[in-house]
Amino acid sequence: MRRFTLERTAGLLAVAGLLLLVAAPLRAEEYTIGPEDVLQVSVWMHPELERTLPVGTDGEITFPPLGQVKAAGQTPTQLAVRLGDRLSTYLRQTTTVTVAVTQYLSRSVYVSGAVARPGRYGFDTIPGLVDVLNQAGGPTPGADLSQVQLLRREGGARKPITVDVARALGAGSDAGLPELKSGDSILVPGGAGAGAAPAPGGSAGVLGEVNKPGLYAVGAGQDLWTVLAAAGGLTGRGNLADVRVLSRQRDSSSAVVSVDLREELRHGSRSPFVVRAGDVVVVTPTGGSVIGRGWAGFTQVMAISRDVLNAVLIADYFKRNVK
Repeated sequence: MRRFTLERTAGLLAVAGLLLLVAAPLRAEEYTIGPEDVLQVSVWMHPELERTLPVGTDGEITFPPLGQVKAAGQTPTQLAVRLGDRLSTYLRQTTTVTVAVTQYLSRSVYVSGAVARPGRYGFDTIPGLVDVLNQAGGPTPGADLSQVQLLRREGGARKPITVDVARALGAGSDAGLPELKSGDSILVPGGAGAGAAPAPGGSAGVLGEVNKPGLYAVGAGQDLWTVLAAAGGLTGRGNLADVRVLSRQRDSSSAVVSVDLREELRHGSRSPFVVRAGDVVVVTPTGGSVIGRGWAGFTQVMAISRDVLNAVLIADYFKRNVK
């Protein structure tokens, strides 16, 4: 009887061991560090070496006294071991390094528009659209959740996707909402709807080669990609390499800034260009000979009228003079 019990126990242990082996691959993998993440590095018994380090777009960190160290593509544990090995040689003693990710900016999305806390949000695993909106403080009163704009990079261009979040919330399920990807921008429009003329103090004009030129709410400021998404995205003639933003200066003069969004797509940008209330964004068409004449006339009209509410009239002029 005793022998049977021991054999049975041994069999159960063997089965349990097999189950552990099968279950092992199902455990969540450790986060892999990416460009633009922010790391906290601590060295045991050496508080003077503690650092908060951003990962560069090249995937490297600068960690004194070691200099440049490749961080992207490694887990925090792997990077900690590597730093510990190199520091042990430098300090001539064995040491322990701890690496923690404090900001997951390599897996981030932008949230703007009618939300309580617009900004850039990073996650170790990007959650669903509703969870991201909640992370941004939720929609503000008057937000139009039936026309949420999701701006996503597809190849060499970015295209807006209209998402009916209100319907998903009403159904009590987010199963029909698109899965978010790193680099997505989310715009929650106000109750007036996209393209409607909002309050003059918080709007900007969008003209030229966009699908829906007009006035759009920017509040205290919106990144340029989001504003273009609200305007329906670029037409087939739109020139990503030359998007011009006319801004009013403190001395009431106007300054024109040319933004190369194609370069941003290739190399990324830590600080997206921000469109302020009163600005006018113009997407130029491809080809320089025609736009030269059209832009000269456009700037003359803007010199006469500095009120962004007249941007619609300027848009008509722009359409007539730039073919």
